[in-house]
Amino acid sequence: MKEKVKQQAQRILDKLLSDTKIGSVIDDSNPTPDVFCGTGEIQIIILGQDLTVKDEQSRKSITTVLNLDKSGNLKRYIEKICGYLDITLDENIYATNYFKNFFIQPPTIIKNINIFREHRLYWLDLLKEELAQFPTIPIITLGEPLLETILKSSQNKKVRTYWGYNSDWKTSIDGPFQSISPKYTYLERKVFPFPHQPSIRKKFYYERLEKYATFVKSHMTK
Repeated sequence: MKEKVKQQAQRILDKLLSDTKIGSVIDDSNPTPDVFCGTGEIQIIILGQDLTVKDEQSRKSITTVLNLDKSGNLKRYIEKICGYLDITLDENIYATNYFKNFFIQPPTIIKNINIFREHRLYWLDLLKEELAQFPTIPIITLGEPLLETILKSSQNKKVRTYWGYNSDWKTSIDGPFQSISPKYTYLERKVFPFPHQPSIRKKFYYERLEKYATFVKSHMTK
C-alpha cells in the first residue's frame, strides 16, 4: 500500500502543479515520504495535516510521515498516547497525512491562498481509499487546522471542545469528553481530536491528556 499511495500522490501532485494558482505554494523538490504502518493489528489511525516544516533544509530529512521513523518530540507524544491506549506504535498504528505534499511554508503562514479550502478536495478521495484498508478503525487527528478541513460546517472546530472545555476550566469540573461521529466528517469515520504536539504543553491539555486518552481507549470499538 505504501508504494500505491506514493504513486497516486504523485499523480495528484502533478495535477496541482499544473494549476498556476494552487501550484505556486507547493514545494516539489523532495519526494513524497512513506506512510507509517505498524507490523501487527492496526487499532488506531493517526492523521496529520501535512509534511511541511518551516526550515527548508530539514524537509529533506523527512522520509516517513510525522517523522515516526526517528526519535523526536512528535514521536514521543504519539508513543505517550499509545501507552495510555495500551497499544504500541510499532505494531498498532497506521499514520498518514491529509495533504501528502510539502508546501513552501507551513500552511498557516501562507496568506495568498487558503490551502485547506483549495487543496482539500484533491486529496480527499485518496485518503478515503487509504482508510478503507481499516474499515472499522477510528482516527486520532492532530491540530485544529486539520479538524477544520475534515469536519462538516455545522461542527465545532475547536479541539478543546471535545476535551471538556468550559470557561471556568481552571476551577470547575470538566464537561463531557466527546468523539466526533462519522456522519459529521468528510472521512465518514469516528474521530478523536488531539492538539498538535506543541500545544500539549498548554496547561489545559497536558492536565487532561491521560484522561482523554482513557476516554478514547474506552470508545475505540463502540
